[in-house]
Amino acid sequence: MRSTKAMFFLTVVCVLGGLLPSVAQPAIIVQRDIIYGRVGEIDLKLDIYRPNLIGPLPAIIFVHGGGWVSGDKRAMEGYARYFAERGYVGFSVGYRLAPRFKFPAQIEDIKCAVRWVRANAQSLGVHPERIGALGSSAGGHLVGLLGVTDGSEGLEGSCGDLSLSSRVQVVVPYFGLMDWARVLSRERAQQTALALFGTTCQANPEPCKKASPITHVSADDPPYLLVHGTLDPVVPFEQSVLMRDALKAANVEVDLVALEGAGHGWPINSVLGQQVLARVVPFFARHLQDRYGSQIAARYRKEGRKIEP
Repeated sequence: MRSTKAMFFLTVVCVLGGLLPSVAQPAIIVQRDIIYGRVGEIDLKLDIYRPNLIGPLPAIIFVHGGGWVSGDKRAMEGYARYFAERGYVGFSVGYRLAPRFKFPAQIEDIKCAVRWVRANAQSLGVHPERIGALGSSAGGHLVGLLGVTDGSEGLEGSCGDLSLSSRVQVVVPYFGLMDWARVLSRERAQQTALALFGTTCQANPEPCKKASPITHVSADDPPYLLVHGTLDPVVPFEQSVLMRDALKAANVEVDLVALEGAGHGWPINSVLGQQVLARVVPFFARHLQDRYGSQIAARYRKEGRKIEP
């Protein structure tokens, strides 16, 4: 009698199971407004874009632009999703903005985010030594500064676990300002400096020097891939050329994607945006996946999934 009931129960379960729709797992899991730190009464937040893959996975910190005075972490969602589809955990980071918060608040927040990712690497499914950074415009400046500073420059702040490193393993700045001293003649740059530093670079060159990534270049810096339009009307193309030359002189691996005739920014899905990603994707893969023996790219190819732009 028991066996008959058991068979009946299994039959019902199987029939109902066949009628119930299967629940597909999302390719990317998004978590918004996760608090990664607190400064005074300010909660610092980021958005996480996690591929539905078993970790530990490489991670990329995404930093938005906006002239240090505006912008939002959602501006980097397209990039975060794009790389999540290719096996990275993306963290789009919000940070304190000028003029309310003066430099170095902005870089302190980005460094806090890196330490938070490292501190929570296991629960996030991230490899703590496979973290890259990509930023555009003001975000390009901030990731450029992130890559060349390691705690001795007084830019770490007090947020998060200061026993952990804020260094990243690879940096991709899109049209970022690298040397404030070379834009002193531009009125717009001086107005921005006043908002960001509370002074102009002529009146007090020290904060401008400290905020310039080129100031801190050394031989132990991570690889850089600089991206810049040759006709950028906001941040001169020369800025990335100067940074490339400084990194080369220090024997740091560096390359510059010079976009002939391009200005300041472009949509990720544009022809130009895809051309740039054709250089950025293998650069990240080489330093964050292949170098550490990751099998993500091989797995994607085996499944017939697209890994290139």
